[in-house]
Amino acid sequence: MKMGLLAWLASPCCGEPMRYARLDRMPDPKADIEDGALACGSCRCEYPILAGVPRLLPPGEADRRVAATSRSFTWEWTRYPGTPAEDERIFLEECQLEPSDFKDKKVLDAGCGMGRYSLAAASLGAEVTAVDLSESWAALVPVARETPSLHVVQGDLLHPPFQAAAFDLVYSHGVMHHTRDTRQAFLAVAKLVKPEGLLSVWLYGKAGRFADFATNPLRPDRVWVGRHRRLAWFVVGARHIVSDILRVFTTRLPLSLTYLLCYPLALLGALPLVKYLTFSVHPRFRVRLVENFDWLSPPFQYHHTKEELAAWCEAAGFDVVRFLPHGLVPKPGVLARKRRR
Repeated sequence: MKMGLLAWLASPCCGEPMRYARLDRMPDPKADIEDGALACGSCRCEYPILAGVPRLLPPGEADRRVAATSRSFTWEWTRYPGTPAEDERIFLEECQLEPSDFKDKKVLDAGCGMGRYSLAAASLGAEVTAVDLSESWAALVPVARETPSLHVVQGDLLHPPFQAAAFDLVYSHGVMHHTRDTRQAFLAVAKLVKPEGLLSVWLYGKAGRFADFATNPLRPDRVWVGRHRRLAWFVVGARHIVSDILRVFTTRLPLSLTYLLCYPLALLGALPLVKYLTFSVHPRFRVRLVENFDWLSPPFQYHHTKEELAAWCEAAGFDVVRFLPHGLVPKPGVLARKRRR
C-alpha cells in the first residue's frame, strides 16, 4: 500500500477517514507499506494491511453466498486467457471513452477481478485504484509495487472503502449484478464520483418489455438484429430460462465440476445460431470456457434493463451521456456524468 492512498480511503462501516494504527516499520513515503493496520477514529474499527493490500471489508460479513462469490471469482480469474491488447480494446469500447480521457485522472476500477482493465487504464496515464471483494487481484499486487500510479484494495462495492467524490472516473463492468443488491451497489459506487466526473457501468441484461427491448442500441455488426427484434426478444427470454434452470444446479456444485460442465457449452459457442443459447460467443475457446463459468458459478446474478440504469442515474444525480451498444443479448451499459450540485 502506498502512503498516498490513505487520503482517499474511508471506513466501510461509517465512511469516515482512516488513519494508520499499526505498521511493520516507519513508512518511507516512497515505499509500499507491506503489513500493518488502518483504523477509523469514529467507529473504532480496525482493518489489516496484509502483503501490501489494505483489507477493508465490513466486519461481520457472514453471508454464505458472499463467501462463495469471493471463492468463485478468485478461482475464475486465475484461468482467464486474455491479452493486454485485447483487454485495452474491449475496455475502451465498454467505457465509451477515448485514450486521452484517462490522462492524469484519478480512476477507480470497482470490481477489478484480476486487474485486466486496471492495467489498461494505468497504461493510458490514469492513477488507478483497483478494488475487489475476492482475492483475484493477487497477480496485480507485484505489478502495483512497481507502478506508482496503481493501487490495490480489498473491499465490498456495497460498502466501498473510499471517501465520497474521490475519483474523476469510476467504472464497473460486469460486476454489480453479482452483489446482493445491484441498485444499492450502483448508488454506493456513484457517490465516489466527483461533480462533473464520469461513471461507466454495464450489467447483465434481460429481455424485459418488448417496447424497451426494441429501442436497445445495437453495435454496427449486429444491425441485423434490428430486423428481427421480436425473434431476438424471444431468444433472449428462452436463454434466460435455460440459464435459470442450469444455475439451480451449478451454483451448488464444486467449482471444478462447474468448470468441467462449461466445456460442452464452450464447444456449442462456436456453432451458428446455437451459440446464442450459451453464455459466451467469443471467438476463442478458452475465453468462452471462462465466460460460461463466470455466468454459471457465482451465487448472485441479477439481470437489468437500460431503463433501470437510467432511473438509477437520475436518483444518483447523473445525466446519461450515452448507452452502450450491444449485440443480440442485451448488455445494458451507460456512460453518465455527475451533475454539479
